[in-house]
Amino acid sequence: MKIKTTISLILLFLLVFITYGQTERDHIINDSIYPIIHNSENYHEVKNRILNLEKSYGYEPELKYSLINYSFRNNDIQFFKKEVKILVEKYGLQLIYLNGKEFYYDAITKGELAEWFMDMYLTSHFVWMKNNFDKQIPLKKLNEIKTKDQLINQYTSQIWNELELDSTQKSIQNKLISDFYYTNISELYEIANSNNKYPSAKSFAIIQNNFYVAEIHNLQAKSNIERFWTLFYPYFKKAYLNNEITYSIFKTYDQMSFVHFGNQHFGLLEIDKIPEIYKKENFIEVPIVDLDFYKKIKKEFNWN
Repeated sequence: MKIKTTISLILLFLLVFITYGQTERDHIINDSIYPIIHNSENYHEVKNRILNLEKSYGYEPELKYSLINYSFRNNDIQFFKKEVKILVEKYGLQLIYLNGKEFYYDAITKGELAEWFMDMYLTSHFVWMKNNFDKQIPLKKLNEIKTKDQLINQYTSQIWNELELDSTQKSIQNKLISDFYYTNISELYEIANSNNKYPSAKSFAIIQNNFYVAEIHNLQAKSNIERFWTLFYPYFKKAYLNNEITYSIFKTYDQMSFVHFGNQHFGLLEIDKIPEIYKKENFIEVPIVDLDFYKKIKKEFNWN
């Protein structure tokens, strides 16, 4: 496992792999919202697409959390205020988990919106706490997963850059790092297991420090991928069927399964869209491990 290539590998897959097997919600989010959501010039178009999406699938807290940054930047202040209040009162948005780089951070802490924000936050956050008092510690743990993952990655990069390890030492190093990644994600499993649901923004609270990269690192580690998937698949499936997450985690699992084992489970990869450096000799298609499972899940997920 070459840790230093993690991000470039994932980005290459996301850019090059064309996937099929998506619901209408997946198509809207992945094809028409995500590609332009962080471009201020597309703000009004993105806003309308999210509002239309919500007519069919309910409030989308993660998308709205991204959108409010550009609502403020585009001076859509009344909309910004309305959405921030909803996110604080209904989905547990907290000031302490902002990173200070948001376009609106100065305005709500010491600028023109500071008085409004303080009054709104004290009232609305109290409402959320009253209704979700037992979620405070789990939410703190969930927000810390990404930070811990970054520390593991920084440590790993430093080891690779500064020490000349032989093949045996590298093998031991990889095993230790994989175990660190798995230990880090175990708290996510404990929270999912205790609540019998994957802690998404819709079902639990908005996690402002998104831990998706920690999940990717476990899928990228060959020694972790199957034990990670065995633990989390029932929760991913339930959350997906409830429109709480997109199909991205299933796509990433297929991508990493192909890298590690030369196969896929959910039929989300096309052989002619795979970069040449990752193709296996004499492959005319990416093998599906269990065709019966694939046919069943495609029908259950209503993938086109």
